[in-house]
Amino acid sequence: MKKSTEEKTAKEKLQTAGRILKRRLRRKHRQYQKTQRQKKSNRIKMRKKLSRQEYLRFRIQELKEGEWKKALAYALALLLCVFLFTKIVAAVSGLIREKRKPAETETETVTETETVYPEKDISIGSTGCMLLHSPFIDSYPDSDGKYDFSSIYKFITPYYSAPDYMTCEFEGALGGDELGYSGYPSFKSPDIIIENIRDSGVDLQFLATNHIYDGWSYGFHRTMDVYEEKKIPYTGIRKTEQDKHYYIADINGIKIGFVNYVYETTGTGTNLNGMQLEQEDWNLINVFDYNNLDPFYVEMENNIYAMNQEGAQFIIAQMHWGNEYQLTEADYQREIAQKLADMGVGAIIGGHPHCEQPIDVFTSSATGQNMFCIFSEGNALSNQRMYLMDEMPTGHTEDGAMITLTLHQNSRGEVSIKNIELLPTWVYRWQDNDGSRYYILPLDDVDNIEKTTGINGIKEEAKASYERTIEELQPGLEKALKAFGAGYADTAETEERQSQDSTDTQKDSEI
Repeated sequence: MKKSTEEKTAKEKLQTAGRILKRRLRRKHRQYQKTQRQKKSNRIKMRKKLSRQEYLRFRIQELKEGEWKKALAYALALLLCVFLFTKIVAAVSGLIREKRKPAETETETVTETETVYPEKDISIGSTGCMLLHSPFIDSYPDSDGKYDFSSIYKFITPYYSAPDYMTCEFEGALGGDELGYSGYPSFKSPDIIIENIRDSGVDLQFLATNHIYDGWSYGFHRTMDVYEEKKIPYTGIRKTEQDKHYYIADINGIKIGFVNYVYETTGTGTNLNGMQLEQEDWNLINVFDYNNLDPFYVEMENNIYAMNQEGAQFIIAQMHWGNEYQLTEADYQREIAQKLADMGVGAIIGGHPHCEQPIDVFTSSATGQNMFCIFSEGNALSNQRMYLMDEMPTGHTEDGAMITLTLHQNSRGEVSIKNIELLPTWVYRWQDNDGSRYYILPLDDVDNIEKTTGINGIKEEAKASYERTIEELQPGLEKALKAFGAGYADTAETEERQSQDSTDTQKDSEI
């Protein structure tokens, strides 16, 4: 006997619902199996690398982080899906039987659909290290001894405020009046600097640097107290071992995970700059050891897993690494970058060398996805002037870069890099009656910089800084723009226009 149209429609809805549930179950199961394989592999590695006591602590930490809860939640979710599926089957089967009976009330069934995310873009900016050398400490207090560094950011604030989210590295500790203030080699800065940085447009400050312990344990803990008192987001360090190793920001509805690490120096326990940390602080800073990277890789895999579980759609790693005053990245930086790409990190922002280092693209051997990397953004703020730097008397320590990543979310909720922008910056220093003064100057229009800033006699130095940055970063930027597709044509057209403008300016000056 020929089946009715209603029965066919009901069966089609049942089949659709079944397919959706099967896909979701398979996807969840694959993800769970992959995670468990990674966990098992990590445990095997850690068992080989760590002593029995250290391995026991590692497993206890895993349990504290709730692995058993996640496994239980997965099992319950699987059972719930099976239960719902059987209910749908029973309901639709009943509907078909009812349809065969005459004079029954018509019933509608609702099928489950996949989540569709809104297509949207967000922008995330980052800039290099900010550290206050002695001239900042000597020149900026008022007659009452109070500090205010806000004038430094006068010209850069519109640029830091332009992206949807902005980050930077702050190098130093906040020891307060109790420890006093100083520059190199022990950077202990006035509290106000982190507010000045925030007010310039920076949303998140990275603190895992080689100078975070310059105020010893007291200054280290006081630094976190001040950040929390001022409600300024930070990451890279934490108050307790149970606190998260990372930070997740919700940027216009898109969740971005940030994680920040610093290299450690040789010694017992945890050491930074040759300073041995108090034992209770050993596990409160995100550190890695160049001579033993496996524990770092395991920890990063755990961080990435945890961030993904919390909904992170894209992960940025801020790495305080590399050799100081070197314009080329070290082999170990490339090794670490490739490993992080394989783990699923979407972008690496580097700092510490006090000069810029190249941009490159790494491809994940696991997924084939590309990862953006700038090995060092240079100095955003410092007193490392050309005439003071025997280690690098070329001016590169005066240069910095602001990188802006445009990220795109597609309808499946996947987030990827859409465009990359580079803004060269330069630290300008001059003298007044109170001592040294500084500006962070954007170099997007060096030919007119004296007119736009009102500062005379700086064009040649600014142009030299701009050219150093372009020479160092432009080749890698072009490679990255090609790798990530969109935005390359616009950048090429902009460069062509800038080149033509420069040619016209030169012709005018010759006339």
